[in-house]
Amino acid sequence: MLSNSEVAVFCRQSAMILKSGLSIMEGMAILEEERENQNSGYGEIYGDIRKNLEETGIFYEALDTEAIFPPYMVWMVKIGEETGNLDKVMGQLADYYEREENMAADIKSAVAYPLMILCMMLVVLAVMIIKVIPVFAKVYEQLGSRPGGVAGVLFSMGSFMQTHWELPVIFLCLLAAGVWWLLKTRQGMQVFRKATERFFSRKSIGRKRNTSRISSVFSMALSSGTDYVQAAEMAGSFVQADEEMTRKITECTEKLLRGEQLSEALRDTGFYSPLQSRMLRIAERTGQMETAFCEIATQLDEEITAGIQNFVSVLEPTLVVVLSVMAGGILLSVMMPLMGILSLIG
Repeated sequence: MLSNSEVAVFCRQSAMILKSGLSIMEGMAILEEERENQNSGYGEIYGDIRKNLEETGIFYEALDTEAIFPPYMVWMVKIGEETGNLDKVMGQLADYYEREENMAADIKSAVAYPLMILCMMLVVLAVMIIKVIPVFAKVYEQLGSRPGGVAGVLFSMGSFMQTHWELPVIFLCLLAAGVWWLLKTRQGMQVFRKATERFFSRKSIGRKRNTSRISSVFSMALSSGTDYVQAAEMAGSFVQADEEMTRKITECTEKLLRGEQLSEALRDTGFYSPLQSRMLRIAERTGQMETAFCEIATQLDEEITAGIQNFVSVLEPTLVVVLSVMAGGILLSVMMPLMGILSLIG
């Protein structure tokens, strides 16, 4: 399966080809030749699409045969072909997947930097236990004392880790390799993205992101000629992991089947804020629903970006404070008994 950025590039190129007056088959041949000259693996993909187009003449079937494009994209291409709006649909798909990629990048940066700080915290604590704590242990040994409690546990840990120094080194190497795998490899980034999406899905950021996705789906579906019920069903497939959002979409679909207006159905299910619901009601009366949905999606994306930045701005100093407290706690747990012994000696 192609990544969001790769799908966005493909859709953008396809939209440019169609708007230039070339057929999609001619465009795939041009892209195939260009990629082959660049020794890129995508040349084979474009070649397979071109061959399927020569056999069937249907673009969405050629994409579906490749099995590397998202089902939603293939479905929208089918609608675009059937309604004669393929160039417009491909441009909208490019915008959608670019927003998805930008949002994923924002979430990745929001989690990646704190993750790096956490790794640094572990390194600092490991150095303290291996190098600093044994120095205090020798001082206690020269004084003929062996403290208990937290200090005793830290001395035991320091002694063990000095004797088996290879264990913390192996652990840190595995940790570094794990972080590199998560942030630099395709498979790791997919795992990282799913984990971060699951984390943020429990927060307001996740709800806003799902609402933004659904707004984008409604905008593209309606502009390509899809009816309200089909658009709602397509939108529901994007939020299956969120039970509350799925329930609201299901209720909205049922209201549409009973003949209610889309803006009223969305308002009654509490899917949008009152201001957004009024915007949709006015847009429905003026025939500008797809434009209103697009504006709502853009607004929500901006709110999500601001929310992520606020999250990071709070998390970073929090981690620094935690590291400082932990380091200070370790030193105090060792120093306090030593100060007591020195005061008795004095």
